[in-house]
Amino acid sequence: MKRILVISIITIIGTVAWSQMGGMRNMPDRQIYPPPSGPGDDEMLNELIRISRGGQLYDNWWKTTVDTEKPKGDHPLWKKQATNKRNGYDTFRCKECHGWDYRGKDGAYGKGSHRTGFKGVYEAAGKMSIEELEKINKGVPLKEHDYSKLVRDTDIADLAIFLKKGLIDTTSLVNDNGVPKGGNTRTGSYIFRRNCTQMCHGMAGTAINFGEPDKPEFVGTIANENPWEFMHKVRAGQPGTTMPSAIINEWSEKDIIDLLAFARTLPKDASEIGWWRGFWGGMGHHRKMHEDYRPGSGRGFGPSLE
Repeated sequence: MKRILVISIITIIGTVAWSQMGGMRNMPDRQIYPPPSGPGDDEMLNELIRISRGGQLYDNWWKTTVDTEKPKGDHPLWKKQATNKRNGYDTFRCKECHGWDYRGKDGAYGKGSHRTGFKGVYEAAGKMSIEELEKINKGVPLKEHDYSKLVRDTDIADLAIFLKKGLIDTTSLVNDNGVPKGGNTRTGSYIFRRNCTQMCHGMAGTAINFGEPDKPEFVGTIANENPWEFMHKVRAGQPGTTMPSAIINEWSEKDIIDLLAFARTLPKDASEIGWWRGFWGGMGHHRKMHEDYRPGSGRGFGPSLE
């Protein structure tokens, strides 16, 4: 009788695990890193790398660059708003003014504690050339928006190419409340298990805590509370870490929305982990997520809900 009970428990666990893995049979193979390319693909791959890096600069340029000094005080334009009470370096981050959805005052940062009233970059970037976008970040015509003394010309160039070629219309993927418009959780489960679990986040997305010990934040937390940040970081990667980039790997927008839809089913806080804590939660390798891209960068310590 005991043997039958043990076999039954093992069978149930195996069935749950298989369903959570999305039924990987007959699913297309995916790779964390792009396959080797021929000589003709080098230029395209280099552009994708630059677009991805530009996305990280948009997120947190100080963690993405090397040998740059963290600015002191507030951004020169910060005094033109009074609703966002953040100060210091945060006021120099592109996302803090223009949002994770690139829509500024017309998007998710149009309300709440992040509200500044500044315009987004999505529509403007579509109308401008890469050269014009570079000039804007060099203080032309608005001198208060000059980043040329903070970062290198190559950094400004990578940011410009991201703004021109890397932005996506987030309104086609999620509604104003951040709820995905579609998304296949089964496919998203497969993408997550294949790309996100063993190296970093664990099977339940809880192997890395982005928050505090008494107030943890996991993959599921970001996917539910800030899906725009989730999509940006999946696409560009996390600054200062070895997190792979969906831009470089040429994932489609469907891949992104499928992954988001599944990630929203993962635990959002410690109370939702339950029995998954021991079975799935610890299967990530924190060291991999926290390594720097290259010697000397010294700034990678994982994502945050900033």
